[in-house]
Amino acid sequence: MDLKMDVDDKFSKLPELVKPSLYTIHLKPDLTTFKCEGHETIDLEIVKETDFFKFHSSNIDVKSATLKLNDGTELKELPIELDKKWMTVTLRLPHRVAPQQAKLSIDFEFTHDDKMHGFYRSSYKTANNETKHLLSTQFESTYARMSFPCWDEPIYKARFDISMEIDRSLTALSNMNVIGEEVIGEKKLVKFATTPKMSTYLVAFAVGEFDYLEDKTKSGCTVRVYTVPGKANQAQFALEVATKCIDWYNEWFDFPSPLSKCDLIAIPDFSMGAMENWGLVTFREVALLSDPAKTSTIQKMYIAMVIAHELAHFWFGDLVTMKWWTDLWLKEGFASFMEYVFIGYNYPEFKIWNHFVRYEIASGFSLDSLRSSHPIEVEINNPNELDEIYDSITYAKSNSVNRMLCNFLGEPTFQKALRNYLKKYQYSNAETKDLWDALSAVSDHDINEMMSSWTKQMGFPLVSVSQQVDGENRILRLRQHRFIADGGEDPANQIWQIPINICTASSPSEPKFKVLFTGREKEITISGIKSDEWVKLNAGTSGFYRVQYSDDMFNALLPAIESKTMPVLDRFGIADELFALVESGKVPASNFLSLYAAAGASEDNFIVWAALDDGISNISNVITRYDDGTLKKRFNAFICKLLAPAGQRLGWVPAANEDNQVSLLRALILSRLAKAGHQPTIDAALAKFNDHFENNVDLHPDLRGMIYGVVARNTGKDGIEKLRKIFETCGFSEVERNCIVALGQASEENLLEDVFKYGVTEGKIRSQDYMSLFVGTCAQKVGQEFAWNYFKSNLKEFLKIFGTVNNTIFQRCLKIALSSHCTENVAEEAETFFKSNLTEDELTVLDRPIRQSVESIRLNSQLLKRNGAKIDSWLTEHGF
Repeated sequence: MDLKMDVDDKFSKLPELVKPSLYTIHLKPDLTTFKCEGHETIDLEIVKETDFFKFHSSNIDVKSATLKLNDGTELKELPIELDKKWMTVTLRLPHRVAPQQAKLSIDFEFTHDDKMHGFYRSSYKTANNETKHLLSTQFESTYARMSFPCWDEPIYKARFDISMEIDRSLTALSNMNVIGEEVIGEKKLVKFATTPKMSTYLVAFAVGEFDYLEDKTKSGCTVRVYTVPGKANQAQFALEVATKCIDWYNEWFDFPSPLSKCDLIAIPDFSMGAMENWGLVTFREVALLSDPAKTSTIQKMYIAMVIAHELAHFWFGDLVTMKWWTDLWLKEGFASFMEYVFIGYNYPEFKIWNHFVRYEIASGFSLDSLRSSHPIEVEINNPNELDEIYDSITYAKSNSVNRMLCNFLGEPTFQKALRNYLKKYQYSNAETKDLWDALSAVSDHDINEMMSSWTKQMGFPLVSVSQQVDGENRILRLRQHRFIADGGEDPANQIWQIPINICTASSPSEPKFKVLFTGREKEITISGIKSDEWVKLNAGTSGFYRVQYSDDMFNALLPAIESKTMPVLDRFGIADELFALVESGKVPASNFLSLYAAAGASEDNFIVWAALDDGISNISNVITRYDDGTLKKRFNAFICKLLAPAGQRLGWVPAANEDNQVSLLRALILSRLAKAGHQPTIDAALAKFNDHFENNVDLHPDLRGMIYGVVARNTGKDGIEKLRKIFETCGFSEVERNCIVALGQASEENLLEDVFKYGVTEGKIRSQDYMSLFVGTCAQKVGQEFAWNYFKSNLKEFLKIFGTVNNTIFQRCLKIALSSHCTENVAEEAETFFKSNLTEDELTVLDRPIRQSVESIRLNSQLLKRNGAKIDSWLTEHGF
């Protein structure tokens, strides 16, 4: 075999010379040597005359390649050229070949590494503390090429015949059901049914010792949840959700799932939250497994949401796939939206649409208000940069835009269009315009014109509004421009087509008026509004835009917020919006503190408090740098006085049959009191922890993370040691994560050094969970400074652990280590550090994450500069 190395300077997609139609793949994975031998035969259609083939392969030792043409010609030992940078293989043919059918056979070998990409190994401990391994896959976006040579772009859909030769004691799983097993000595050959046409990134394998629970859908689909041995008892809730999900989506989409089985499997080491491989969905353990006695309310919601998200992908992503990664949002935004639709109908106790505004809209706003954001439809000219767009734009903003569009059109119209779209493009590929055309066809609106302003443009609008009262007519003057967190102007001078819904005091829950705002300015008149009525834009916080009211309009809203006559989602919107205006310098922080103080007397809704608490958290973070600590102490005294009555009222013990939203509110209020140094709360938390640790008394799951944090921040080395012991012995993923976040909150630098040595250097914390460790450090100034210094000092070690800068976990650790800082020195240091310590290619991949982190630091700095003195004055005026 002739093996050459070749590298192209610029990325280009694969030349459209051939189309694969069927991969017949045989693998021999080995859980002892972690070597895998493979053979594949790919049925091809040569569509253009050519003397070469080009496809993908990465970290695979290609042994030989043979091409058998339809005319009977067989070309053996074809010369192979590798391009490591772009992960491609070029096969040189001895002469030009005319269009025809052909079969390409390849022998290859690769290693099951532990980087959580490709067909990789994961480890776990048995009940006897024995280390064991299993194998699993993560092929999205460009990692199928690490397990078998392939045309690894979404447009190249094909069917897959998979077989695996494994130890007889093990179980092998893939996308399809097993259709045959043959014993071969100490091995067995497992053969799976042929898949539907699908993209390579959706192929999946798993090999190991597994337990499972099983159920069947009404349509006869077998649903199983697989775990490592001994954990199947934690799979019951997931099984319930998944089974219900498939039946419900079958009906909602009016397109029954074509697969006869659906496996969900919990993997101990997993880079993402979960992955929608068709028929074999892979999850982190924490995103799939639960225990009624240990799982918190938020975690149970999260598990249901992740399952609903991944199974929605069976239609949006698997059945109909984007043509190229530019349209990644086309699957992620819709799966994200459908998870809420499913849970809203099937689990009303979660009040999931209340949580939507915090986890989706507010999250999307946060990233998209940066100058370093990106459009939903973001050009991908280098797949090595793909990991950075698995972010709040692709998920949260896309989700929010879908909700806005569904709200604008109405669910029946929206649903009809999606059904038509799925039927038209089934087993094929689509792009954004195809979806807009489907929606336009059933709605009598030009959806492409309307929605392109949201998907092709970066950012979102701020609508400024003032009013004139004319009897029972209210004349509103609207003006739109891009909202940028730094308060500056948008050089692109963008305009959006904004669905404006307006509610009033006499119609707080239903929009009184709807209009599509398409220009820079607009004047509208609403009739039948009494002179003393408040008027609010963005009713139900349904649109992805912010509003800045004239003073008289804003002041008229405040009594309705305090009296709670304004609906919850609108109260959330006002609170979230007001702090954003503070950050951008459009209003002073004193306005937000006044709203916070007013809410303290009457507000009892978790989501509204969550918006208020997010703002308080940001203020608390930056004022640490204001003076010698005096302002922070006064600010904490204000928090304690305001929240102590609420903390006392909520107490530590839930009432019988208590609404889960009250439980969430209790955790939020007590957590804020503890962070503000409220000694009675701290003492109570420590007493509960001691009873938990010494006497094995269970903590309420919703309070566990908060209590662990109190221990880490207040009890020094003794508390850290106790948290380590719980981490090592609890055997439950959510509790482990609570411990990791708490360990990162150690309040002394030497303790943090011990924690990171324990977690990273000694490898006691899985690399998938490093983000949680870094998140913990954000709680205090000492942790923030330590985390950035640690990241700098261990950059090379992190790159060894994760294998590349093009890794979601690595990039998120980078951003978390930086984004809580608020001094220009750190911003400049970060820019200089990365330029000095990364290669040009690495800098290209990390360009946007670095810019976003540095911009966040500078926004924090601005928040402090603009508001430090104003907060000081406000506290003085109010006796603190």
